[in-house]
Amino acid sequence: MTVKVGSSGIDIPGTRDRKILATLLLNSNRPVHIDLLIDVVWDDDPPVTARQQVQNRLGSLRARFGSEAPRINRNGNHYTLHVTDDQVDGLKFRKVCTEAAFAVNSNHTEKAVSLLRSGLELWRGSPVEDVESARLQMEALRWKEYHLKAIETLVDLEFSLNRHRLLTADLRSWIGSYPYHEGLHCRLAEAMDAGSRTAEALGVLSGLRARLAREMGISAGPVVEDLYHRLLRKPGIRTIAIG
Repeated sequence: MTVKVGSSGIDIPGTRDRKILATLLLNSNRPVHIDLLIDVVWDDDPPVTARQQVQNRLGSLRARFGSEAPRINRNGNHYTLHVTDDQVDGLKFRKVCTEAAFAVNSNHTEKAVSLLRSGLELWRGSPVEDVESARLQMEALRWKEYHLKAIETLVDLEFSLNRHRLLTADLRSWIGSYPYHEGLHCRLAEAMDAGSRTAEALGVLSGLRARLAREMGISAGPVVEDLYHRLLRKPGIRTIAIG
């Protein structure tokens, strides 16, 4: 984990420091109780010196940052990481998504598409991929929901503009991040079908059906099955697309 302070980067190598900083970042500009920081660092088995150790690590982080932002302020048992939206990619992402929602409500579809694409470009990997903590993984899931919602909204908007065929590469990439997401698979299949690639579209759905059965022991939902069989009924496809 690296934090940029001014024009230089500061490496945060310590596991406990990374956990504490990640918690503060995920709750940027909001007070975080020291008990939560203790839970994040040690899960359910903190030592008797946990409070003092966390306070020491917070002091070390503040010393690393110096007088420049980001700043960690203390108020009783709460600590707040003060940052601007432009200093944290996650906050920039949320801000852009909010602006995109206003654009959608104002029927400015192209503007919303542009905003969502710029927001998704900020997303790199998982929110806390280099920090192991059960509590933080719950927070990471919440942020991944924001990410997925932005993708789904962007896809819907691009489809409303009849730009199906331009989305195939993006959809393949997003499916890599969400391999069990039925809606994204259906959108990819629809985009391929719109580009006269119906057999490939059926292959995408067949692969999803097989993966769900093999890895999760479940059947695909009715939307997947309906699209699969509609594509299968197209002339010249039936003998190609069993797979």
